[in-house]
Amino acid sequence: MKNIAIVGMGFMGMTHLQAYQKMENVHVTAIESNEFDELLRKKVDVIDICLPTFLHEEYIIKAAHAGKHIICEKPLTLTTESAARIIDAVQQNNVRLFVGHVLRFWPEYEQIKLYSKKEKFDIVHAKRLGQLPKWSTWFQYPEKSGGALFDLHIHDIDFLSYVFGEVESVFAVGSKNQFGAWDHVMSTLSFKNGSKAFVEGSHRMTGEYPFTFAFRAQSRESTIELNVVAGENIESISSNQFFRYDTGKKSSIEIEKKEPFENELAYFIHCLEADEENNVILLEDVLYTLRILEAIQQSLETGRVVRI
Repeated sequence: MKNIAIVGMGFMGMTHLQAYQKMENVHVTAIESNEFDELLRKKVDVIDICLPTFLHEEYIIKAAHAGKHIICEKPLTLTTESAARIIDAVQQNNVRLFVGHVLRFWPEYEQIKLYSKKEKFDIVHAKRLGQLPKWSTWFQYPEKSGGALFDLHIHDIDFLSYVFGEVESVFAVGSKNQFGAWDHVMSTLSFKNGSKAFVEGSHRMTGEYPFTFAFRAQSRESTIELNVVAGENIESISSNQFFRYDTGKKSSIEIEKKEPFENELAYFIHCLEADEENNVILLEDVLYTLRILEAIQQSLETGRVVRI
């Protein structure tokens, strides 16, 4: 049994709390937003950080120095330099850090990963489109959230490197909001294995446009396509279509329905209880995803192809 303290009770904090409530081997002993130093003196095994991104480094390093294991929502932070400081603090204090790149635990994306082990997908299209989150204002500022690039685009960028490996180069175009945050990004990624991906992420969808995400992977023999339409956010999915197209055949892909955040957090807790390595989201993968995002940001700013 692990005692968990959740720090930050916005949308993601509530999502984590609901996931923990379904798990038998954890007990949420504290929910905190202000008195963090006092919280660190309590009998807590794991600090689950769901704070705004710009606060992650400060709170993770404090938790590490207090000897607490840490679960942190993505993005870990906004620069590779900050990530290096975080990882150094975690390693020096001999505590575990888990970063919530949840697509790696999303049932449909888990299935796509399995398919990728059996056939080579050479062309991929991915998108993640939504309105600017309304539950807080910090998302609109680049120094606090990193904009849609770090809040939404990161999901698909991370999953693509998980599936296809190292990126050779990136090229990106997009638009900024009035505060200078990239709120719509379209990236082309060329991978060292020869695959190419075209990825779109947006915070600037208007009116009642629903939160939408999709993933299409093509090999010489088949096409896998996922299309999901939700409400204002991910919590109310109204359409979820997942198909495979082979020569002369279209088939629905049936998968076991699992709640992705519960799937993710249960795995993190299992790694702690069993003292096992986290083989799904390695910290080196987290750092590499940030490197790709920095390269995309450089391409957005310069209008040039950036090699990684």
